[in-house]
Amino acid sequence: MAQTDCVPMEAVALKLPDSLEADELLYMPATWADYLDVVDTVPYTVQFLNNELIMSQASGDHETLVGVLIWLLNNHYIAHADYQVMGSSVKIIIPGDYGDVNADACVVKSPIYGLTPTGKTSNSRLINPEIVVEVLSKSTRRFDLQEKLTYYKLIPPLQHVLFVDQYRPYATVYSRTNVPDEWLNHDYRTLDSTVRLGDLELPMSAIYRKTVFE
Repeated sequence: MAQTDCVPMEAVALKLPDSLEADELLYMPATWADYLDVVDTVPYTVQFLNNELIMSQASGDHETLVGVLIWLLNNHYIAHADYQVMGSSVKIIIPGDYGDVNADACVVKSPIYGLTPTGKTSNSRLINPEIVVEVLSKSTRRFDLQEKLTYYKLIPPLQHVLFVDQYRPYATVYSRTNVPDEWLNHDYRTLDSTVRLGDLELPMSAIYRKTVFE
């Protein structure tokens, strides 16, 4: 993905923190070139969106919930040979040269991969997810539900965006309709309800089977 539309910035070396606290979220203005220089050099997640670096570190509780969600997704799609469930190490390309982001999990049918800056196909940069999943933390809630969701909706193959709260029984789903740029939103607030994403059903009791609420 060529980042030809990025706003030019003064060429200075970025000073990133050596580490982040659990559930910490930091923003930093940056260019696409800055992002490429640092994305693989730090022990936490670095995303690039609309000329900013977004740096975050997940907690153990967050990752436990993500693991359960990936397990549930795999149970559903294991018999579908053309579908794959992927974790947070895979970058999702936002159309329009806005950047690369990491979902906590995603589901893709017949993956299409993007290019590296040198023009080679990279199997770590995904173009066509059908489902993306984000687990909400105190630090990332606003970023995920407002900024990130807006950009996710720009991905043409994407059909569902699932957000799951890690502190209380709550999930919200955004599903694309047949009307251009129209999405329906449905909330789930009890452990006896079932999250639905098309033909996929995820019982809230199963999602939170390993979560201990404060």
